[in-house]
Amino acid sequence: MDFAKKTGANFLTNSIFEIVKYEVANGKKVGKVISEPRIWNNLLSSQPLAFNLFGELKLDKQLARQVFSELYPEFGITSIIEIEFEHSPGRKNLKYTGDSSAFDVFVEYLDKLDNKSFLGIEVKYSENLKDNPSSHKRRYEEISTESGFIDLTKIEDLKKKPVQQIWRDHLLTLSLFITNLDYKRGDFIYLFPMGNNECVEAIKKYQKTFLPDKENYFKPLTIEKLTEKIKDYCSKKWIIDFKDRYLNFDKIEMSAGNTQ
Repeated sequence: MDFAKKTGANFLTNSIFEIVKYEVANGKKVGKVISEPRIWNNLLSSQPLAFNLFGELKLDKQLARQVFSELYPEFGITSIIEIEFEHSPGRKNLKYTGDSSAFDVFVEYLDKLDNKSFLGIEVKYSENLKDNPSSHKRRYEEISTESGFIDLTKIEDLKKKPVQQIWRDHLLTLSLFITNLDYKRGDFIYLFPMGNNECVEAIKKYQKTFLPDKENYFKPLTIEKLTEKIKDYCSKKWIIDFKDRYLNFDKIEMSAGNTQ
């Protein structure tokens, strides 16, 4: 642990390491939850993964604009204002969801009309999504009703794992621009590796709670697709190292073969 914390060995660049040190030192002041020791020494945790994938984008907003404009051309992204980690507009504030939900990554941008909008991102990696659901709040149903696309006749499905956490994070997105007018638009990106079958199944279950033919602002995205899009515009070592560390699953097959 001492080695991990001193050297930042869990992070792909020194710049990312500096961002993490700042967030750990200052996050508690604004209610951010950055889990130690896993932020320093857990190679499979989605939280350090988020910093490794988005840290350099935070520092290079032009690259971030190119990547997200290519992924979502319909949003008309002209500039990235900021990229934040563990962001919540107000934990336990009933103006929003009234709980402690936060985005792993929050991308604030301007569109062609200079409207301020955002992408709220939840990052998954090796999680099996078997955590027990949190206690239900009436506020979830209120936001769902105002959104106009969630089928509340399926409320019991929405309360269950693994759907509830996706629903809550999605509701936080909706609360920022539908129930409140903090932003012109917001979209919830559920980011996961394509080989995580639990995430794939959870997404399918959640989408079954949507009313048909309605805009839902839900954008599942694989880490593989995002990584390849970054590589279209960036050839720096960090993105190559990211892919090798987190997505080169051939190493597992090779290791298994060597033990037989």
